Amino acid sequence: MNVLSRSQLRARYRITGRIVLDTALHIGGRGAMTVTDNPVVRDGDGRPVIPGSSIKGAFRAAVERIVPNIPGLRTCSLSDTEDSCTNQLRQRTKDRQLVEEEMLALLDEILCDTCRTFGTTHLASVALFHDAPISKIWRELPEVPTQIRDGVGIDRDSERAREGIKFDFEVVPPQTSFDFTLLLENPADRDLGLVALGLQEFIGGMIPLGGIRSRGLGRCHLEEFKVQHVDLSNPEALKAYLLEERWTEEAADEFIKTHLSALLGEEE
Repeated sequence: MNVLSRSQLRARYRITGRIVLDTALHIGGRGAMTVTDNPVVRDGDGRPVIPGSSIKGAFRAAVERIVPNIPGLRTCSLSDTEDSCTNQLRQRTKDRQLVEEEMLALLDEILCDTCRTFGTTHLASVALFHDAPISKIWRELPEVPTQIRDGVGIDRDSERAREGIKFDFEVVPPQTSFDFTLLLENPADRDLGLVALGLQEFIGGMIPLGGIRSRGLGRCHLEEFKVQHVDLSNPEALKAYLLEERWTEEAADEFIKTHLSALLGEEE
């Protein structure tokens, strides 16, 4: 897909669901809480929240691990190697002043498949991950329960605890759930396939979130997910969307199967 065509919004997908924690979660954040060395990140109401940037980073990393196994697809994994998208763009634009059309044409030529879908510093992402607030059942509690756990610094050479490096950190307990929302704008078939790949991994519990994962934290899975879309190039669909906020819903399992099959069939 030519990136020039992204300027007009023609289609939008909305994918929602619940992120359910299988183990405790820690995503560090700053705040007024002082009972622990490292509190979890919270929203404006003081409730734990999973930042959209954390979800996107983990989601993208999971996709990038599998893409090299699919013939016809390419990923630079945002690496700092010579042939990465960022370095190629840096070399091709060095000491040059490009007009917008020239830059967009260069992006079309250089960007790998995952950078086209999830974005780079030069091109906005097709996939927009929202912050995930804690689910309604937990919001209705007087106070969201969290836990404080102890940690200790490890000497990497001796593999023993370092003296005087004891700390504690806050976690959100297992079984807590968060509301997941992902928007796709003007997705190409490749974008839908890569997102379907990520969703499949998420459903299977293969996308851990947060920090301190070496201790088993951050394992989770996606459930109760729903897929909706709207064709904004269709006048009737546009009218229904703008006046009634009407979306077309499609079977979530079929969405994944259809777009994964198309992605895997690109080699033919």
